[in-house]
Amino acid sequence: MVPAPGTTIDDPVGPDHLPDLVRSQQDITEYLHSSNAYELMEYLLKELVTEQPLDPLDHMITCLQTEHPLGPLRVIVSSPPCMGRDALAKRLADSFGLVYIGAGDLLRDQGVETEKLDFADENEVSELVVERLQEAHSSMQGWVLDGFPRTRVQTSFLKERSIVPTHILALKASTEWILQRNDKIANGELEGTYVHPDALEDKIRVYTCHCSSTFETYNNKIVPVDMELGEEGAWAAAEKAVRKLPRSKGPKLPPRVILLGPRGIGIREHASRLAARLGAVFLDGEKLADADSHDNKESSTSAVRERLEKLDCTKDGWVLCNFPATTEKARDISKDPSLEPTRVVCLMPSAETCVERLRHRLVDTVTGMMWTTPPRNPNVRKRLVRRTQDQPQAVLAAHTAFCEQIPQILQAFGNDGKCVSIPADESPEKVFHEVVEFVERPLPRPPVQ
Repeated sequence: MVPAPGTTIDDPVGPDHLPDLVRSQQDITEYLHSSNAYELMEYLLKELVTEQPLDPLDHMITCLQTEHPLGPLRVIVSSPPCMGRDALAKRLADSFGLVYIGAGDLLRDQGVETEKLDFADENEVSELVVERLQEAHSSMQGWVLDGFPRTRVQTSFLKERSIVPTHILALKASTEWILQRNDKIANGELEGTYVHPDALEDKIRVYTCHCSSTFETYNNKIVPVDMELGEEGAWAAAEKAVRKLPRSKGPKLPPRVILLGPRGIGIREHASRLAARLGAVFLDGEKLADADSHDNKESSTSAVRERLEKLDCTKDGWVLCNFPATTEKARDISKDPSLEPTRVVCLMPSAETCVERLRHRLVDTVTGMMWTTPPRNPNVRKRLVRRTQDQPQAVLAAHTAFCEQIPQILQAFGNDGKCVSIPADESPEKVFHEVVEFVERPLPRPPVQ
């Protein structure tokens, strides 16, 4: 970020200096968001409320001296039995540097036979687990809790001791898949603890009976993980969920969002809907460039820049689609701190999806009106034609060109996590939900190396 004039040693405030109050306010706002100041203060306030230390200042200093300035990760992993939960939980602990706490391991260390259906007293297992959690909490360490809580009573033990998870991963799979996995363990095809099928079905029923009420308090923190995706697929989903930070409750920075995508994905519709949701200005870079000049390609960047610098965009933020189309234009926008996007979203559908969505798109040669369903008027139907750029071969060529250019364009915006590629073959509603999730949340924690 370039400091405002009159605010550095090399450019001090002079007697004739007139402060740029608008620029100064923008610099302050940008700084607070880039440094996660609101999230930091929220974490410190939560710590003071839950811990109520005798020396609040000393406690906050201790919190800030940890490896996790926004608070340590506290992850609960829950699932029916025989799903490989312990392996995934241990992998999370190792990858993120967290303490692994397995309820089953703690009970087995006490000589409890965990294979039985009612294998432990509620108070016994709760006291064992809470003791380990409090040890980790006292040293400001994050943790992964495996297989606890299982009932509403056990959840109350956590609440009474002000132990609040940051994430809850609910591992999901069909009963048939779980039984088949159990058979593979019996045959030596997979590692794990074999459970007699009758006992396994009973345990699945007990889990299903209790799971909804167990995590009722934490509904907003639950993320389902589909174990039928395979070991690596489930790990990718779990790792992505744990990296995600909660939505900020601090003041919102005027959004500067770029949406990119190939022809046929409905990028304008997604961008205009997102702008309406954010209260920002919707801009189509393609139309801005066409309005400025049809021949001078260099002028397209200046046309977009000029529009982004207007007061409404500066005040309310903007959502820009169909720009930039080249790496050079991406670099030109990103090097200006006042125009650098806060989020860049690339929608990546398959070529077949783009062709299919443009298959019914026709244009009236007289009025120029677009139609996706046949009009009732037979005279209008006769005038409808498919535009050259909507023909399958043209759509496929445009998709190929987009896929070749987009990696360099995204790289030009930097590798600080503000760029994301979202698969876009699902329904438009589901894709839009993914876009909103990324745009409205703080940037996720860096990926595990």
